[in-house]
Amino acid sequence: MKRKKVYFITVVIGFAICMVGVIFGSRLVFQRTCERRTTPWSDLGTADDDEYRILIDAYKIKNQSNETVMIQAFDNTKLIGHYYEREKGAPLIVFFHGLWGHSYLDGVPIYRITQKHNWNLLLCDLRAQGDSEGEFSTLGVLEKYDCLDWVEWAQNRFGDKNPIFLMGVSMGASIVMMSSDLELPDSVYGIIDDCGFTSTLDVIKQNNNKKISKYIPKNLLPTMLNVGTKIWGSFDLSDADACKALAHTDIPLLIIHGDEDMKAPLSMAYKLYDSCNGEKQLYIVHGADHSENYRKDPGGYEKIVTKFIEERLRQKKCQTPGTKL
Repeated sequence: MKRKKVYFITVVIGFAICMVGVIFGSRLVFQRTCERRTTPWSDLGTADDDEYRILIDAYKIKNQSNETVMIQAFDNTKLIGHYYEREKGAPLIVFFHGLWGHSYLDGVPIYRITQKHNWNLLLCDLRAQGDSEGEFSTLGVLEKYDCLDWVEWAQNRFGDKNPIFLMGVSMGASIVMMSSDLELPDSVYGIIDDCGFTSTLDVIKQNNNKKISKYIPKNLLPTMLNVGTKIWGSFDLSDADACKALAHTDIPLLIIHGDEDMKAPLSMAYKLYDSCNGEKQLYIVHGADHSENYRKDPGGYEKIVTKFIEERLRQKKCQTPGTKL
């Protein structure tokens, strides 16, 4: 009896220690991954020529005359965007930056393209980043609904006939794809994905496996994070899945991906392409790592984005009854 009692007590104590470890561990992983932080811009003094030009343009964009827009998300979080109007009635590109990125920096390529073609641009700050409110990022789980809120703002502001294109880079790209099955209005003509990933859990596992020791279970940290998001953030990472969303939408999709992307490997781009239920294009940038597509191929990048937008505009024009070409 004594041995059984000692064994039982040992098991209970061991279980209690494990639970405490899970709770504190999940809290730590959640804080380091999701809680709000400020990421400084790169140093102009150490930047290479391409990075230097992008940084200079980002500072110009930040100081360029624009309209600061504030909306209230479904959970009352205040979200901030910066609207650059070139021509009334022109297509609007709604852009989302990457995780812990900056809308001005990540938005340089699309700013240049929209400026050249007189298209209107909205640079959105993700929740818990930039000027938007929020204590932590939900890694796409709630942000996809924020994307829908921005589309509704655009419709209310410009009418339900004004063309809208959703675009993002990295996490921002995954967010716009995740929003694609939320009954977006017909005014959303297309989605542009620059180095997005299949799902948040997929990309965490992909990058986690390269960093941890072979003696640590590969799924330990992703599991701890998913536990942490449920306990401390009240959201489930399994809800951040771009492939699942794309399987239930017919919105045209352009995927731009580097063949040397180490964070979101090219295989993810193919998986996204195969998952998409609607019209789709895949443009591969040779020699580009994560978030390097524009830097490696600015001419090709501008050409494919411009072509995608212009083709969607022509298609919609042809589908409008009574419209002459």
